[in-house]
Amino acid sequence: MRSIEDQIAEITRRRSYYTERKKIRRLSYLATGIGTLLAAALSLVSGVRGTIGISNTLLGSMILGAETGGYIIVALLAFALGITITLITQKYRKNNKDKIQKE
Repeated sequence: MRSIEDQIAEITRRRSYYTERKKIRRLSYLATGIGTLLAAALSLVSGVRGTIGISNTLLGSMILGAETGGYIIVALLAFALGITITLITQKYRKNNKDKIQKE
């Protein structure tokens, strides 16, 4: 029969193993999401056509032309992609820093 210290060490080892697996799984899900967003943004860019310019409308109520809607969607997707990548890298760095401090 194992001693209490051996059992506690085994429990701690298993907990850290499963925690690492969970982190890797989350990171792979996020990477898949980023890839999907990037593919969507690239497919939208190829479908966007038109010119960007200032419209001559009453009192400047419409700054951009009607053709620029696709560009705005692509910009929003790129912004969301940038935020996602930033959050992932910050979380990854924080986890690595915590891991180094524990050791």
